[in-house]
Amino acid sequence: MDATGQSTVEAGNRAKDAAAHPPRYQPLVVVALAAAAGVVLDRYGQSPWGCAAVHGFAAWWVLAVCCLVLWWLFWRRNRHRQSTWLLVFSIALAAAAWHHLNWQLFSVDEVARCASSESSPACIDAVARESPERVPAPRETPLRAIPAVERTRFTINVVAIRDGTTWRPASGICRLTVNGHVLGVHSNDRLRIFGQLLRPSPPLNQGEFDFAANARADRELTRIQSSAPDCVAVLRHSEQWSLHSALETLRRHCRQLVLRYVGPEHAGVAAAMLLGARDGLPREETNPYFLTGTIHVLVVSGMNVAILTAGFLFLMRFGWLSRRAGLVTIAVAACAYAVLTEAQPPVVRAAVVATLMCVAAWRGRPGAAFNSLAAAALFALVLNPTDLFRVGPQLSFLAVATLIWIGNWSWLKRPQPADRLEQLLAASRPWYARFVSRSARWLLVSLAIAGIVWLTAAPLVLHRFNVVTPVAVLISPAVSLLVLVALWSGFLMLIVGGLAPPVAYFFGAICARSLAGLEAVVQGGESLPCGHFWMPGPEWWWVIGFYLGLVFVMISGHRLIAPRWQAALLSAWILVGLTPPLARAMSRDEFRCSFVAVGHGTCVVMQAPGGETLLYDAGSLGSPEYSMKSIAAYLWYRGILRIDGLVLSHADVDHYNAVPDLLERFHIGSIYVSPLMFDSFGESAISDGPTVLRAAIERAGVPIREIWAGDRLQMGPDVTINVLHPPRQGVLGSDNANSITLAIEHDGRRILLPGDLESPGIEDLMAELPYDCDVLLAPHHGSRRSDPPGFAAWSTPDWVVISGGNGDDLRPVVLTYEAAGAQVLLTYQTGTVEFATPPPRPVTRQLFQVSTEYNAR
Repeated sequence: MDATGQSTVEAGNRAKDAAAHPPRYQPLVVVALAAAAGVVLDRYGQSPWGCAAVHGFAAWWVLAVCCLVLWWLFWRRNRHRQSTWLLVFSIALAAAAWHHLNWQLFSVDEVARCASSESSPACIDAVARESPERVPAPRETPLRAIPAVERTRFTINVVAIRDGTTWRPASGICRLTVNGHVLGVHSNDRLRIFGQLLRPSPPLNQGEFDFAANARADRELTRIQSSAPDCVAVLRHSEQWSLHSALETLRRHCRQLVLRYVGPEHAGVAAAMLLGARDGLPREETNPYFLTGTIHVLVVSGMNVAILTAGFLFLMRFGWLSRRAGLVTIAVAACAYAVLTEAQPPVVRAAVVATLMCVAAWRGRPGAAFNSLAAAALFALVLNPTDLFRVGPQLSFLAVATLIWIGNWSWLKRPQPADRLEQLLAASRPWYARFVSRSARWLLVSLAIAGIVWLTAAPLVLHRFNVVTPVAVLISPAVSLLVLVALWSGFLMLIVGGLAPPVAYFFGAICARSLAGLEAVVQGGESLPCGHFWMPGPEWWWVIGFYLGLVFVMISGHRLIAPRWQAALLSAWILVGLTPPLARAMSRDEFRCSFVAVGHGTCVVMQAPGGETLLYDAGSLGSPEYSMKSIAAYLWYRGILRIDGLVLSHADVDHYNAVPDLLERFHIGSIYVSPLMFDSFGESAISDGPTVLRAAIERAGVPIREIWAGDRLQMGPDVTINVLHPPRQGVLGSDNANSITLAIEHDGRRILLPGDLESPGIEDLMAELPYDCDVLLAPHHGSRRSDPPGFAAWSTPDWVVISGGNGDDLRPVVLTYEAAGAQVLLTYQTGTVEFATPPPRPVTRQLFQVSTEYNAR
């Protein structure tokens, strides 16, 4: 080959390489990382010079302006490296100031200043920020002691609050929840509301989700709960036109179209996918999607925008839209869809990326994918900087970054025969052979892409949700096709719904059929063995280290570190992450007894020095899901995978309603009950709760063992558990009177757990010799029917733990035990109470996650 031909080939190779590898100069990536660092600095660091929150905002801005001035001075002197760093610092400091304004600063008349963690009656005037959202009642179950009803919820802007007979100005965003269905309320209506005002409490147990912080991220510091729709009165309907009201009307119209053309059976899922409205979906319907790692299909995301964009590209390809008209239409449609779906972060990200790509195509320049993604991240931080700490936006940006990263991998691209003869031979193959070949390759590539995205997201998902869903990779091709058909037909149905109803019914039927297929695939994936499993998540520092390393690999590729060394470092980091939870779960040098805060209920977690774990009761008076999440979160926090034994004191639902869900998440060795547990003659005899419980235990294959007074359980060689009550034949009275009472002894220390013991069972127990204990679980959640003076004198505890809700009147009981010389701890105030021996030293998590140590007398 001559020199000219060789140079031509080299130029062609360089052009191909440039197309395959987009330009590395993507400055917005640095800007986005700097802004994110500033937001993190303000959240977890201290304000400059130790300023109070009200002055922190000004301090951050002063520092940002100083850095900006220094940047200009250094830039004028051509000191580009120093000026670049100063510009980065100014961006980070400005982002810190913006986050400080959104997270720390609230008005002096903020309604939260009138509220506390305990509800109090209030009368407020407010303006509705949105139309009411219907929350259907959960499915009836005998495991729920208090029946749940249909509710309505929406956010309001508080404008005044009544103080006696005087109305005082107030402000702030509040979430209103009403029992029943509120009608006739629309966005911007002026309302008068009677209800119970309270501030949401921070998590009371380690590992729990922080609902208070999540609400604060939306600047919602209070909740108001009304008992009936009559507690909400419309003072004045909104008559002034506004864009927000128009959008609310359009959303309601779209939801009506979905209900009409898709049908009530699948309307909830369709509205969630097309409009982001998940209020009509009960937990029973969304749980299979969560357990198969496909919960993302029930929210509006970048996939919706991508499918919408693909439709316009299809029109452009066939000449129905000119190139520039198509680009403008794509940008406008993406932005309009983001506004229609309430500017949720994934849609905002996709709309910004689509708009920037259209601008680049308009100007005839290649789009820088990471630069566009960084621009979308900056836009999302401007809208709400606290979204940086939410798992939804985190997973959305992570998935797109991963797709961009692997988009240029050569083995994922369709290979083209280099020789012209091979191309002709490939084209001459029968159509069905080509179809099968391409389908097989598409399936393999889809599985590979889904597997890579799943692997990159798995650490974050495990850290936040304690679940691993490998079945998500297996069902991803089928899910993608069905979602594609559902979204395409759904969009077309919404477009023609008001113009051509017969055509809309046709597209609605296609959407409904595809959603039925999607439901079948998801339910089938949920039932697969080993399709999902539960386990403790990695520590936060491990997750941050993993993703910092992933960002480094995305930026540098294999230029700085060879792939084999990258794999070695990843393996080492995985081992580092597995060490802390395994160390917590396998061995310890102390006995730990923890009283988990579950509201009006009981759960005591005992961990022996050898690693054995025993639970005493697991339930609460409210939702089974709530009690399960509280208990499971604490167990995973302690690194517990196996529960060696579970003692159920008696057949009241607030002591066992979390057990069926715990059986699905943990391996339980044995369940211990009294002989009367499933053969009761008290209140549980007319309840189906014990029947449902026994069926769940038998379905899980866990043995049930009966214990009674005189039996002894052993937790390793050092912890002895004596059963003090009930006798084998029981005592006359209710289930409470026959509660299993355990006496735990370790290293000379004693803990007494009497369940809901009351008369006549408590007199039967106190007829025995007194039992001097160090720690006592107050019988029957501190009820006065459990003879607090007599039981305190019989057991002489140093510490008393009352596991009850904040609605219980416990003050007289607290005074009784304090008069007997005991220190009293209430779980609804302190959170989880942990005693570790030797010696017994309770550690309680106070509100706002402040830890306090108590020294035993």
